[in-house]
Parts: sequence; C-alpha cells; structure tokens
Amino acid sequence: MQKTEFIKRLVLLITLLNLTSCQLSNPSQSNNQPLKVNDATSTEETDVSLNWFTDSQLKPTDTVSAAEAKAFVHNVYQTIDDQIFDPAFKKAERNQQQQDLLATLDTQSGWSRAELTERISNELNKLSVSHLRILDPTAGATLFRIFEQKPLPDATPTPSVSAEMRGEVGILRVESFIVPLITKAELDRAKAQLAQAQVILIDVRANGGGFGSSVSYLVEDIIGPDKVVSRDRTREGLKVQEPYIFRGYFDDAINAEAKAEIELSETHPYIEWRTRLEAQVDPRPHFILVDHQCGSACDLFAGIIKDYGSAKILGVRTMGALLGGDALRLRWQGFALIVPISQVISPKGHLIEGVGVQPDIEIPECANGGNQCLEKAIEIANAAI
Repeated sequence: MQKTEFIKRLVLLITLLNLTSCQLSNPSQSNNQPLKVNDATSTEETDVSLNWFTDSQLKPTDTVSAAEAKAFVHNVYQTIDDQIFDPAFKKAERNQQQQDLLATLDTQSGWSRAELTERISNELNKLSVSHLRILDPTAGATLFRIFEQKPLPDATPTPSVSAEMRGEVGILRVESFIVPLITKAELDRAKAQLAQAQVILIDVRANGGGFGSSVSYLVEDIIGPDKVVSRDRTREGLKVQEPYIFRGYFDDAINAEAKAEIELSETHPYIEWRTRLEAQVDPRPHFILVDHQCGSACDLFAGIIKDYGSAKILGVRTMGALLGGDALRLRWQGFALIVPISQVISPKGHLIEGVGVQPDIEIPECANGGNQCLEKAIEIANAAI
C-alpha cells in the first residue's frame, strides 16, 4: 500500500463523507478515520481512482436482467467477505441480507441500476456499520475529485488549534486531528496561551478525526504516563497474539503528513498506542466539549477520556464511527464499495463504533451547535473553580 493511499484512508473519509452528504445519500458515521485511495496509475484490479468513475458509461436508468442483478449482489457481499476487518463480524446478518436480496430479485425480470443499488444500500445501512456503502459513478466522482485534488504549491494549511481565555477558563479549540493541520508545536503554543487558566475546556465539536498520534499530543497530560491510548487491528492483525507497543508520538520533523505513523502501521497490523513514560499530568480540572460531529479520532479522544475518567465530558453523544474503510471496485465500471478494514478499540476495550461516547453532563443545546452550547460548557467549567 502506498503511503499517500494510507494517509487518505486514515484521515479523510469521515470529513469528506459529511461534506458530500447531499451527493452520497445518507452517509454513515465516519470518519475519519479512514479510506484508501488508489492512484490512477496503479494496475491492481481492485484499484479505485477518479477515472474509474468518470470513464463509466453506465446510467442509473439502465435496466439489467435479474441474473445480472444477482451477480452484482454476489459481487458486493463477496467483496465484504474478502475485505472486512473481521470475517466473522456480523457474518450471519450479512448472509441473511444477501439471501433476502436474491429472493427479492426473482420477483421481476429487470432492475434499473439505481433501484438495485438503492435496495442493497438500504440493507447495508441496517448493519449500522460506518464505512460500508456503495458509490455510484456520480457519488464516487464527487468524492474522488476531492481526494485527488492537489494543493497549490505555496498553500499553507490553516492550523486547527486555537486558544482563548474566558475569565479563568482557558478554552482550547481543536478542529481536527489531521497532520499537519495539528502539530505538537502548534498545540504547545496554544497551551502556553492558557498558562493562567484555572480550568481547561477542550472544544472538539465538529472535529471529524485524523491520526492517533495527534490524539496522543492532546491526551497525555490529561491521563498521565504509560497509559494505553488505543489498540488498532486490521484483518492481518487478527493472527497476531500480542500487539506491538508504541509509546508516545512522532516529532513533527519526522512526521510530515503523518508519514512516520503510516510506516509504523504498515509494518505492524496490531498496535497498542501508549502515552510517553515521561508524560506529566496537568493538575487543573479539564472538561471536554463534544457533539454528534465528533467522529473517528475525535470519537477515540472522547473514549480515552471516558475510560480513564480523567476529565468531564460535556455536550451530546459523539458520532460513533471508528472503523477504517477501503474503497474497492465492483463488477460495474464506475461503481465501488467502501468496506471497513480496520478496527480501533478504546483503552478499556470498549467498542465505540456504532455507539459513540456519551457525555458525563449532557448539554442539549450542543445538538444544534451555536453559541449556547459553548456558553453552557463555560458555565459548567466555571463552577469547578
């Protein structure tokens, strides 16, 4: 797997599926953490690129025979069986879905491509698994134009970290865990602005996720040294009995575009991430503000805090999307399937996927966003002083 592919798989899926929700029709929770994007020059049969979608001559209104419709259903579910992070995960439900779909196809002689893919998608949605969906030529092209877009040569990403003081409450806003939108140096500069704060409020609302190492930047001084942050496991990792233990994070100088982290993940299919041995706890009370758009690595951040009980979580339940997805070709030109191929587990072994993280103190206003959500959180933080 090429590094650029793995970067995009880990970072962009949640954010971009949310951004293109109107084109992708009812996207599931994601994340971002994760979608593999293959280069157009690759020769592998399963590779997906923008050209795979734009070169398609197939129309949604095209009618296919019942036999061809059945072949497409087999193709979809066989791809899931072959690629999903755990072959046993919801296996019985998947098999039943496939049988039900095949029986339905016998009720008429022909099906439009749009009608068939909608029926399959409706069944897949019932599994309540993030990063499991069909992309048609239109939806796929929309998404992959974003993936394959090249930044301007002199473009500098806007940092995703900022800080402000509200009385004695220090607010640390973290909009993304994507490297290099967040770096250790940028986070340290923002924290330094809050040196006089009596209590810290970390606002991660609408944070669509990113990389695990950038979660470690933020969480180590809340939970302390040598604490498990997460366990990441792919299908290959199911064969590995003990995880590879990695403590800390990579320095910014060697982790541009998260390359060092990517190389580690390519080498070890089962990793236990821990905080550094030399990490020091910030003794000030901490509060974490989340919402329903906190997903992927943001889900993980909230889950770590919840597991250790080291800070109070405020807001509404997080997205619950912690599986990593991979886009693979289907038998029809221009159609692809996103399949979850990796699983991330919280420190205490909790599955966040499909569940999310429930706040310790619910703030209903956070369900709709806006200033009232933040103001309520500040009130709660002030009460701890």
